[in-house]
Formats: sequence, structure tokens, C-alpha cells
Amino acid sequence: MSRPHRLSVARSRPQTTPHRTRQPEHPPPEPAVDPLLLFTAEQAAAILQVRPSWLRRKAAARAIPCRYVGKHLRFSRDDIIAITAAAATGKPAR
Repeated sequence: MSRPHRLSVARSRPQTTPHRTRQPEHPPPEPAVDPLLLFTAEQAAAILQVRPSWLRRKAAARAIPCRYVGKHLRFSRDDIIAITAAAATGKPAR
């Protein structure tokens, strides 16, 4: 006599591969920025999302941090950060 046929139930087996532990996510390092890099009014305006004429007008009134190289208006990275910070707090940038 043959054994009665039994339905086999598929059982899940525990995984045998080791689990990888998640490494804490760290922000990517900031790209190296040349501290002497200066932006034109057009470049700074694009970064700040304002019109270049607004930047020039505020710079001429000395209402925002900027620098002149000869007669050419330029903005450093720190100037742009200060303008942004002043806009966020509502205080004048100078």
C-alpha cells in the first residue's frame, strides 16, 4: 500500500545571508569653494533669485554687503550668505 498523498505547505525559511546594518546618513561634504571667488551682479542675482538691477541699486546705496574691484561690482560667497540671512531675519544686511 502506498502512503496517502499529503499536501506540502511551503514554509518560509529564515534568511541565511547576514543583514547589513545601515550606516548613519551624513550630509555630503560641501564642495571646496575658493574663498576668493567673486560673483558678478548677474550671477549673484541668479543665486538669490532677484533682479540684477535690484542688487545694483542696493549695492550703490550700500544697503547690502558687496565689494568693488575697481569700478566693477562683485559679491563674495559671504556677501550672498549675509544678504540671504538678512532677508530671513528682516534686518538690514549692513
